[in-house]
Amino acid sequence: MSFSSFSDDDNDPQTRGSPGIFEENSLDRSRHSSEFAYVEEGARDVFNEEDGTDSVRDVLDEGDETDSMRMNSVEEGVTLEMYYKTHPNHMLDQRMREITDEDSLWSVSTRRLPWGVENLRDNNPLTYWFSDCPNQKGAHTIDVIFSKPTWIKQVSLFIDYFQDNSYTPWIVSIRGGTCYRDMQEIMQIECEKTVGWQHADLEETGECTRVFRLQIAILSTHENGRDTHIRQAKVYSIPG
Repeated sequence: MSFSSFSDDDNDPQTRGSPGIFEENSLDRSRHSSEFAYVEEGARDVFNEEDGTDSVRDVLDEGDETDSMRMNSVEEGVTLEMYYKTHPNHMLDQRMREITDEDSLWSVSTRRLPWGVENLRDNNPLTYWFSDCPNQKGAHTIDVIFSKPTWIKQVSLFIDYFQDNSYTPWIVSIRGGTCYRDMQEIMQIECEKTVGWQHADLEETGECTRVFRLQIAILSTHENGRDTHIRQAKVYSIPG
């Protein structure tokens, strides 16, 4: 059985944020978080944990009209670096299988054109899904329907706080079931102000979960943002 991806709705974009080199911090089992702080090479001396983002921006803003372009270039460079540096390729080394578009159907709750579900699956961290919900009452969701019951080991999301700011997910719920009606939460992850892949390891709940349908629900974003950006999404299963 073969599926292709689809989405729904329309409109248009925005972004921007701040740059650098990373530090990591991890938190507990049921809610995991990792935090990356960035500095451009020349600004490293003025960076500190409490005001790192502002310090970097101050250094980059102290110049001429090329600062905006320079900052964008720095941010995109960091995004690309962290995309590969924190990529969950190790799952394949552990004989896990990445779910492809041939054996799953991906959809999103809303989207602004041209920032649709296809941007979650294009292996390009400079694109993103952009939700579009003017009167949001529920969560923004990514739904994945499988062609057969599938044991899910890990869900991985690539997010970029320094470019996406208040659009960055904060609390993310991973849900599964045989259909929409019996969907239950499997676990939550908590994303801090992060640039990198965030991993929900479902085995940490005690066991992997066998589902026909998986849902990634963005329960809240940083700074009480209304809509969300997610740059990539991958799901890994246990073969057999």
